[in-house]
Amino acid sequence: MALRIEDKNGLFEISGRVTSQNLGILRTYFQVVLEKTESLFVSIERVTEMDSSAAHFFERFYREVAGDNKVIHIIGRHNPNISKIMHATKTDYILSTDRV
Repeated sequence: MALRIEDKNGLFEISGRVTSQNLGILRTYFQVVLEKTESLFVSIERVTEMDSSAAHFFERFYREVAGDNKVIHIIGRHNPNISKIMHATKTDYILSTDRV
């Protein structure tokens, strides 16, 4: 399944494959969003596949947003499709305990 980003009233839901090949799209999309908001809610619960580059991308993104004194919640801790790679890359700490 191709990468898809949907804005559902301020909750940005990412679905499909998130790999090194489409990280530029994610970065550009969220840079534009962050120009307009102080807090960001991102759900990766519907991501079907993630590689290590994507896991590290989300970690860097999380740190950058927090470093700009903005709030970010990345929801997806309960997604079995990404849990192994997030744990293996030690990036699972960025995932919120909340669920959508």
